[in-house]
This record gives sequence, structure tokens and C-alpha cells, in this order.
Amino acid sequence: MIRKLLFFFLFLNIPIALATKLPYSNFSKNFFSTQVDKLVLYNNGSIYLKGFEGQGIVEIYSIIGNKIYAFELQNLNDVALSYPLKSGNMYIIRVITTKKAETFKIVA
Repeated sequence: MIRKLLFFFLFLNIPIALATKLPYSNFSKNFFSTQVDKLVLYNNGSIYLKGFEGQGIVEIYSIIGNKIYAFELQNLNDVALSYPLKSGNMYIIRVITTKKAETFKIVA
């Protein structure tokens, strides 16, 4: 039985996948990254935001979804929000801008 299976796998000449080279001459070779890294950190009683632009709202939720606090800010670029959170607990930080809303998890 093992010899038959070995023979089957070694001498079976069926292509599993065929690939052809695509003509890339029609495509532009200049690629630009539009992704901006966004960062939310908590350290020493402050929530730090980096990579956001414009005005917006920062909301703090407990891990079970209870709203704890909300900040309304005119400029979200490199912000440090002073708000004491209980150490060792996990929180959800929701950043709402004019373009979209993003959610982050932090551990205090």
C-alpha cells in the first residue's frame, strides 16, 4: 500500500497550478504609502495620542462598554490627556474625527 502511494505521488505528472507572468508595463511603478501610524498610549496618569489630525472627540470606556469620560478637542495632533485610570484594568479608547472613528484598547 505504501509503495502504491509513493508511486502515485512521485510519478503523477499533473500540474497543480499554472502561473504566467503578467505584463506590468501598463502599471505605474511609483507607489506611495498613505497609511499613517496612529498610536494611543497610557502612562503615568495620561493618555497620549499620536498620528491624529484635526478636531475630534476622545471617549474612554470600561472594558464592558460603560462610558467613563469624553474629551472634545480642537486639535488631536500629539495630545496628552491627563485622566487617572485604575491601574491593571483594560480600557477602550475611541477617537472620533471628522473622517472616521477608531477604537483602541489600553491597559492602565
